[in-house]
Amino acid sequence: MDEKKIKNIQDGGLYDEILQQAVAEIKSGRNNIARQVNATAIGVYWNIGKLLSERKIEKGHGAGVVNRLSIDLKAEFPEMGLSSRNLWEMKRFYERYKQADPKLQQAVAVLPWGHNILLLNKINANDEAYWYAKKSIELGWSRNILLNYLKADSYHNETDLPKSHNFKKVLPEILAEQAEDMLKASYNLAFLGLTKSVKERELEQRLSSSIFNQSCFDFNRLTAYC
Repeated sequence: MDEKKIKNIQDGGLYDEILQQAVAEIKSGRNNIARQVNATAIGVYWNIGKLLSERKIEKGHGAGVVNRLSIDLKAEFPEMGLSSRNLWEMKRFYERYKQADPKLQQAVAVLPWGHNILLLNKINANDEAYWYAKKSIELGWSRNILLNYLKADSYHNETDLPKSHNFKKVLPEILAEQAEDMLKASYNLAFLGLTKSVKERELEQRLSSSIFNQSCFDFNRLTAYC
């Protein structure tokens, strides 16, 4: 491309369009990675909970088993915070939802772990848990926002939910922020083998590498090369 054409792109609106599309692609890639990491982590916690449940490990006589399991898992995966308490929570998570409606199972499977712990501790009815899980996903609620709605008993007072005339416009940004929170959550960083003190640049580099590799894979399927 000659210099004149390049200058026309830079001076006109075409460059802004290119920039906006590139930014959108990167944000979309980051969001997808965040949600994939989170869903994978929740799936692992579900399976560990299932393992403990099916082996009939109960508090009391089973405490020694879980304590030893925690010690050995933390030796293998020191970043993941696999405490005895967290292992019991995984068991409780599995047992709470193993026979639940598939819609509820699918909803909690994509919620951040902190959200799921809140629902386990605060809500007993499955239809109520589904309502809060669904709202958290659709509206991009952070853990603190979810906690506030739980305290307000919003399930029984849905009319009290705030209305926003420009909600559809700002929702993509809210969901992007939620995905960013998921990605930088300590348990997800630990799941990736990163510590909470990981340098921002290192995280960005790993994200960029993952996004590039996924883009190459998608492009490769269309063109047979990358």
